[in-house]
Amino acid sequence: MLKIVFCLYRQWGFDIFNNILKYQKERKDFQVGPMILAKQHEIKIPSNIRKNFKIYIVDPNDTLTIYKILKKHGVDMACMYSWSWIVREPILSNFICLCVHPSLVPQNRGGTPIQNQIISGVENSGLSLFRMDKGIDSGPLYKQTVMSLIGNVNDIFSRMTNLGTILTKELISDYMNNTLVFSPQKSLKKYVVLKRRTPDQSELKFSNLSKMTFDEVNNLVRGLLYPYPNAFIIIKGKKYLLQGIEKYPKKPNGLSFKLKDCYAKLIKYEVG
Repeated sequence: MLKIVFCLYRQWGFDIFNNILKYQKERKDFQVGPMILAKQHEIKIPSNIRKNFKIYIVDPNDTLTIYKILKKHGVDMACMYSWSWIVREPILSNFICLCVHPSLVPQNRGGTPIQNQIISGVENSGLSLFRMDKGIDSGPLYKQTVMSLIGNVNDIFSRMTNLGTILTKELISDYMNNTLVFSPQKSLKKYVVLKRRTPDQSELKFSNLSKMTFDEVNNLVRGLLYPYPNAFIIIKGKKYLLQGIEKYPKKPNGLSFKLKDCYAKLIKYEVG
């Protein structure tokens, strides 16, 4: 019987796990569990899951421990969903390790892909499900589907959950029917691997604001909502974490700053 383990870090990965758990109860011809969580995970685990599932909390860089857990439970497939660390041998060659990535790889593979795409003005992207290899998001593809990046990051997480669930169900079905095929990614060398954003890149400096349009700044704000380090600005010595701005043709009342094409007013923020 197919045995699947989910290795998780962020909430959207857990939401896919939850949907696949319901799918397992419908089919009853594969097993899900245990669960492996990175010690830094940001997931709220319901009490029923805590009671009914063996949960391992691990250092995500401790390859040997993760390998031993997978081996102990006779795992066939490891869904490394929302997993932000490099997966290494001997894990890769002993298990089918799967990744869900929010782009049409090989385009926009690498770190913080949602934010890098939004900030670059990308509105129409996709979701890719592939088998992991030694490279960065370079493994052979199972399937891809289109996905919008319009809205805030939580809207995008919701789409990732829905589409990731659909693709994972299809993959499980293909595995059970002995029709699962992975195809090598094409033109890998053509595309640059994105670098992971650092918190200091979230600062909006007044020296740059006059060169930026509202859309450019708003893309930063909507792409860097929790769980990511919010875009921020320093005004009179205070750090404002930006969670929502509005466009004004003239200087409005309240906290605002001048941009290339308008004024931006702070409508939702926290003082850091």
